[in-house]
Parts: sequence; structure tokens; C-alpha cells
Amino acid sequence: MTDKEPGQEPEERPDEGRDTEPEAAAAAAHEEGVGESIYPHTNTFYTTPKLNQGVPADPVFIRVLSGIEITIGVALFACIVFGVMYQVLGRYFPSVAWVGAGELALLSMIALTFITTGYLVGRNGHIVLEIFDEMLAGTRLFVALRVISAVIMVVTSLALAYEAWVKIATEWGRLSAAMHMPLGVLYVFALIGFVSAAIHSSMKIPYANRPERKLDIGEMEG
Repeated sequence: MTDKEPGQEPEERPDEGRDTEPEAAAAAAHEEGVGESIYPHTNTFYTTPKLNQGVPADPVFIRVLSGIEITIGVALFACIVFGVMYQVLGRYFPSVAWVGAGELALLSMIALTFITTGYLVGRNGHIVLEIFDEMLAGTRLFVALRVISAVIMVVTSLALAYEAWVKIATEWGRLSAAMHMPLGVLYVFALIGFVSAAIHSSMKIPYANRPERKLDIGEMEG
């Protein structure tokens, strides 16, 4: 030990401050990694609560149609949950097992897919390839692109609605294995869904120059 004179500052040890160097390096590496991430920021209803702020309200007819579709969709989703849970219950209590539970869940899932088609198309909830959107954003060509896309969706939806109408007649005589329900009922949901998709898409044409409504998951919460 060495005696220190009064008022003399203690000598700095070489090891002091080294404990914080790894933490600082790790923090710098983390910030650098976040900045160089290949995954861009994505806005959703939960990250941006006011996702559709500034978007004009839908016409009354579209709001009523969407409300009917969501109501039917919620009922079909409840049938899916009931069918699956009843299957689980039947495994533990064979006496209450019902062979139609699995079929109910399966057919309800198919019907749910069809009935929500128009709702998703009207709010860009369907699968799309946005190749030129960023390139043409803010120009008149972007409005033309939206009109062309809407027209294509109208034609496609009407073609699928016609096919669903034909299948209703041809499949009505076929019955499901467990519940003996006409399979043509499923194509009734398909007909309603594709006609709704054509209506939702056609409503986008006169409003192609206004901000477009995005899918708001909060609207689908019961």
C-alpha cells in the first residue's frame, strides 16, 4: 500500500469502467441491427388506432350490408367453436358423442369463408399484389389503377356468383354424410358473398380518388 498525500485524487484503476463497455457495445449493436432490419414497419389497427382517420364514411347501404355479413359470420364462427368443442367432449364422454359435430364445424368454416368475401374485398382484406401502388401514389395514374382493379374485381366476382348459382341447382340433391344437409346450401353462401364482393368493388369506382378504407379488426370484434 502507498500513502497518499491529503487532497490528492485517487488514481484511476485500469479495470474501472470495463464492466460497462460490453453493455454499451451490446446496446450499439442492437440499435444498429434494428436500423438495418429487412422487415419494414407495418401499420395495423393495433399500432395505429386511427387507421381509417380521414376516410369518408361508407354509404348507408354498404354499412347495412357489412353489418349483416358480420352478423352471419359471427354466428358461423360460433358454430365452428361449438362443433370443435363438442368433438372434444365426445372423446371424453362417448355417450354424448355426435358424428355431425365435425361436419358442422367444417361446413360452417366453408360458409364463413364465402359470406365474408364482400366485407373483406370492400376493406382491402383480401390478398392483393400491390406492385405499382407505391410507384404511382399521388398521381392520376394511381386513380386509374384503382378503377381498373375495381372493374376486374367486379367482373371476377360476377363470374364466380354465376358459377355459385349453377352449383346451387346441381348440388342441391347431394346430401352431407352426417347431417344430411343439401350441399347446395354452401353455394347459397357463395352466391351471397360474391354478389356482395361485386357490390363492394363497384362502390370503389366512383370514389377512386378518395382515401381507401383499410381492414379494421376492431370492427369484427363481437
